[in-house]
Order: sequence, then C-alpha cells, then structure tokens
Amino acid sequence: MANDPYSTCPCGSGKKLKFCCGDFLPELQRAFRLRENQPEAAVKLFRDLLRKHPDKDVILRELTLTLHDLGLTAEARQAVADFLKSHPDQPTALLSMAEICLQQDGFEASRRILHRTFQICSKSQPSAISFLASIIAAEMGRVGCLMAAREHLSLAVRMSSGERQKNLVLQLVRFESESRLPYLFRSTYPLLPVSWSEQAAQQDLRARKLSLLGCWEPAAIIYNRLADAYPTEGAIWYNLGLCQSWDGRLAESASSLHHAATLLSDFDQAVTAEALAQQIDGQLSADRFKSYAVSLEVRSVSELLTRLAAEPLLHRNDSHDHEHCDHPDGTGHAAEMILLSSAISGEELNDASLLPESIADIDLFDITDSGKAVAVGIHHPFLQISASEGLIDTAIVRIRAIAGDLIITSGDEEEKELISFDRPETRPFDHRFFCPSGITQKRFREFTRLRAPQAVEEWLQLPQTALGGSSVLDVANDDSFRIKRAACVIGLMVIAARNDLAPDFAAVRQRLNVPVPAPREVPEHMVMASIPAVDYERIDVANLTDTQLHEFTTRCSVLGLRHQIRAGLDELTKRPEGIKGYDARRGWLMRAAIARAEEEYDLAYDCLNRARESAAAAPEAFRHQLELDIRELSYRLDDPADAELITLLHRIRDRYLHKIPEIHGVILEQLQIADCFHLASELEGGLMSVGAGSSLWTPGADSEPTGTGKLWMPGQE
Repeated sequence: MANDPYSTCPCGSGKKLKFCCGDFLPELQRAFRLRENQPEAAVKLFRDLLRKHPDKDVILRELTLTLHDLGLTAEARQAVADFLKSHPDQPTALLSMAEICLQQDGFEASRRILHRTFQICSKSQPSAISFLASIIAAEMGRVGCLMAAREHLSLAVRMSSGERQKNLVLQLVRFESESRLPYLFRSTYPLLPVSWSEQAAQQDLRARKLSLLGCWEPAAIIYNRLADAYPTEGAIWYNLGLCQSWDGRLAESASSLHHAATLLSDFDQAVTAEALAQQIDGQLSADRFKSYAVSLEVRSVSELLTRLAAEPLLHRNDSHDHEHCDHPDGTGHAAEMILLSSAISGEELNDASLLPESIADIDLFDITDSGKAVAVGIHHPFLQISASEGLIDTAIVRIRAIAGDLIITSGDEEEKELISFDRPETRPFDHRFFCPSGITQKRFREFTRLRAPQAVEEWLQLPQTALGGSSVLDVANDDSFRIKRAACVIGLMVIAARNDLAPDFAAVRQRLNVPVPAPREVPEHMVMASIPAVDYERIDVANLTDTQLHEFTTRCSVLGLRHQIRAGLDELTKRPEGIKGYDARRGWLMRAAIARAEEEYDLAYDCLNRARESAAAAPEAFRHQLELDIRELSYRLDDPADAELITLLHRIRDRYLHKIPEIHGVILEQLQIADCFHLASELEGGLMSVGAGSSLWTPGADSEPTGTGKLWMPGQE
C-alpha cells in the first residue's frame, strides 16, 4: 500500500490517504504481511483494527477475505453481519454478504440480500454486480430456469467492461446458440407499456428501473400490486409473468402468463404469452417422454463381439478410437453399436416408409484396470443399452436373445437409469433414421424429408396438456381454444428448430384455423436483438435496413430458425452492398447449406460459385477457394453418380495436391465416408507443374501459398 500521505487512499474511498486510512496504515500493512504465512495472526490483527475503527470497510474486507481463505465462512458471515447492523447500506459489506450467501445458500435463500446489493452497488461497483450475476446465471441454468439464466447473463454483460465483457458476451452467444434449448428461452422479451393512469405509469417506471438492475422480485411485487389495482389489464400480468420467470419462479410465471393471454387484446401478443406459459409448463410437468439406460454384465467380450457382429439388426459405429478409451473407473469402451428397427433387406432402397431406424444405442465396456474397477464395484465387463421408454424393453429382449448365456445379469437384477427426458409433444419427432449401404446421401435426405410430414401429422393428433388432453385437431373449430392452438403451433416451431426441420407452418395454421401472425413494423433505429424471436416470422425482411438485415440473419442463424434464415439471406442476395457488408462469402455459404438441406442442389452449387466470386479478390483467396472446392466435393458425394464429381476431383488434384500434399488424406477420408473409395484413382497423376512463375510448396518449406491456413472440413459451417 502507498505511504505518500497525499496519494489516493487504496481503500477506494477516493480521499487522500492522510485524511482516510493514514492513522492505521502501518498496522494494516503489517496484517497484510502476516496473512502470507501467519493468517491466524493476521485475523487477530484485523479484528483488533476493526474494533478500533468500526467504520472502516477496508478492514472488514480484508478480514472477511482472510477468514474465507482459511475456510472460516461462518465467521466471515458473522463479521459482515455485525458490520451491517450499524452500516446497513455500506456497499463493500453488502457485496461481501451477498457473495457469501450466494455461494453458501444459493440464489433462492439469498434473493433479498442480492437484490438490495444490486440496487445500492450497481453504480459504484458494477464489476462486482457482474460477477454475482454470472454466478446466478450459472445456477439458474443448472436448475432449468432458462429465461432467468439468460437475463442474469445479460445483466452480467451490461455491468462488465473490457476483456471480461468480451468473455461474457461469448458466454451469452454460446447460450443463445444452444439448439437443445427452446429458442423461446434464448431470446429477450421487452416489458409492455403500462399507462392507464399517472400513478400506474410511475409504478411501471419504477419496476422497469428495478428490472434493468436485475431486481426482478421487487419489480414483480410492484406489478403484483398493479394487478390488484387493475385486474383486467393484460400488460400488467404479462410483465409480472416475465419478472417472475427472470427471477426463477417458474410456477408463478406460468400462471401469470396464462392469465395475461386471456386478457391481452393484441392476438399475437396473447399468443406469445400463452406460448411462453406452455413452454414453462413443459419444464414443470411430471408428464415426460423419458429415456433410460440399462447395464447388463457379460462373461466374455471377445465372444460377445462375435455374436453381435453376426446379428443383422446391429450396426457397428466407430466414432472414436476404442483402443485408447480408458475411463477413471477402470473400464474402456470396447465397441458401440446401434440396434435397428428392422434388418436391411434391400427393399428400403426404393421405399421411404421402409427406412430402418436406430431404436437403441449399445455400448460394450471391458475392464482395463481390475484394481480401479473392483474399487468402484465393477467385477465384469458389461453392456449398456440406451433407448426411449417405449423402446427400452424391446431393446433389452432383443439383446438378450442375441447374447444368450453370455449375459450374467438376471432379469430381476435389471435397473433402469433415467438419462434424459423431454416433453411428450416431442415424441413424434424422436426418429433416428439409418442410411443403409446402397442409398446415396441425396436419396437418404429425400427419404427423411418424405417421412417428416408423418411426424407433423402424428403431432397434430397427439393429446396436448395445454388443451386439457385434447389434440389440436380435436379443438380446431373451438374458438375458445384459438389462442392456445396458436401457441401450440409456436411449440411445434420450437420442436422443428431443435430438430432442424422446416414444416409448412402456414399449412398447419390453415388446417387448425389459426390466423397468420400480423406483420410487425420495425423502426429504422431498432436493434434486432431487442425483438423477441417469436416475432421474427412477422417481419418483412424487405423493409429492414442493411444493418438490421445483417442482425436479423445472424440472430436467426444463432437461434436455428431456418425459414427466417432463408428469407434473410435471399433478401441479402438482392442487395449487392448488403451482402458485401454481411461478408458475401459467408452469406453465400450459408445459403448453399440451406439449399443442400432442402435438396435444391443446383441452387447450392450456384451459391458456391457466387461464394467463389466473392472470395477471388479477398485476402487468403487461395485458402478460401480450396475450402469451397472441398465443400463442393462433400455436396457432390451425396450422389456418387453426379456427372461433375470426376471433374471436381481432377480440379482438386491439379490445383492443390502438389502444393499441399496433406490435402490428399482429407479427400481420401471423404471418399471413404461416402463409400466412394473407388474414385481415389482419379487423384493420381494430373498436372505435375504448378504454373509459370510459381514454385512447388511442401510442408516445412519457408513459405507457402498466400492465405493457406486452417482448412474447412465437411461438417463445419
């Protein structure tokens, strides 16, 4: 610590040292030195100093830090509590108490002290508030309060700066990109205006200020009082529901949002409220579509592998190196297989309805370290069978029939372990189709696309909890279910986004007598991230500015909304300056990927050519052109009979293999995966010269072709 009496005091008060902590600085410095090797003595000295100077929070801070380092959390908490009795609004003490309570008791028990700390310390200690908010976000994510996790993480971003803010932004982007989570929970939701009276407007303003600080319980209390005063105003109930959800109180939030949906006069806003409530209900419901795992001990791994390999219903996977897959429990992954719904007969090559499915995962584990294995209770190699609740029993029976007496575990000893669960409405989409040898990837995509409408049809007839056990078709003509039906369609969109599907939602709405969402106007100054994702389908992209269109397309890409991504990219391609500003190569690549997924291969290749034109004059042109050619190869290998495939292989051979020999292995791997290894001979020979004015480059040379670097591999976007 500084000794200059006129330097700024290190306690953070902003005063000169002489007029702040100068009187006890020598003793404080001595305590600092003791803390290194004699922390108990430092604690005693800090306590003595605090008794002499009971108003000095800098002493309290160092005392609590030292006690915390010693693991004496209860004593640290008591010291802070004693200080707060006489200094209830002291920021340092509040922050210390909030952190101790949050780490020891969790958010639920610490909510009041945290919100008090947020209100008092946000201006003076924003980085500390950011730290607390990030901890809360992690806890909310673990317990499944996803909207609360996102909002606390967003709060942490707002309260941070510099490098920490950059890291938190990346965390927020990762959260919003998590496709397994409903996209409704990965979006922001602005509070609705409340202005029925001057008093209501003032209370609403106060609640909004509290909301900006992350104090959602106090904000909810205000909206609750407003709801008592204005019980028929849907906006108040909607805002109450949002604050409750951001505060991690899911049951209360769902109730408020359901009620808001019955009161809001704007149909689309009412549907949003109901859709959020239905999604939250799904998190809380005990009615779930579950998946289980069952472990069966076996006698001989080698003999079992022989039997499994001979079974036509089993297909072996090789997703990793099983020989070097040792686990801490003394076991190793010996093999992984999938159990098919039907054996491959050849008839499925021409009939999409006969396409087999993977109904269970089969993993075989051998003992690699008997000492470690016995220590954790593992005495034999074992099979692990994983499947959904409707298929697990069938899978067990089939595997027992195949393995026979090699299975040691009796039927009475079987124990099902719950490994995952989902909403019942997702069951129709729980299909993992298998591509038999002989079916090209292009044909396989066509078959799976033909099967998708069957899943939608099954969903339409599935009993829905939100509809009292009726299906959406059952109540299609019941006007009292109009908002709930429309919200169920939003639920279907959530399922489709997670499974990378793009049903005809307009046709679904028409069939269910649900109106098409009304267009939403977007002012020029509005940032797209401030608009709820559920409203994106209501936006006419033609009316967006270039900047907004960039933001819209990026946001939809993060959230996995294929219809909206396509619309954004198609509009960008009409704007030469717009696509340039977005990064033309990236835009054309994204559009090509969507075209491939939708089996529009001519469009996909046209987009790749546009991407080549964009990359030609850009830095690292050589690398980009190579990546584009490898990407095109992965597309054309979807159909080995593609007339342009041989020409492309020759182009890759002549342009790149002599400059970057290791590309040869990349191409061979892609040919192997596509079951086209016979085409490897097309890579032999070719142009041995690189061209006038250039020289042969080999790994280890002093220089390499301009722009070579990390290469795109198929599967990357």
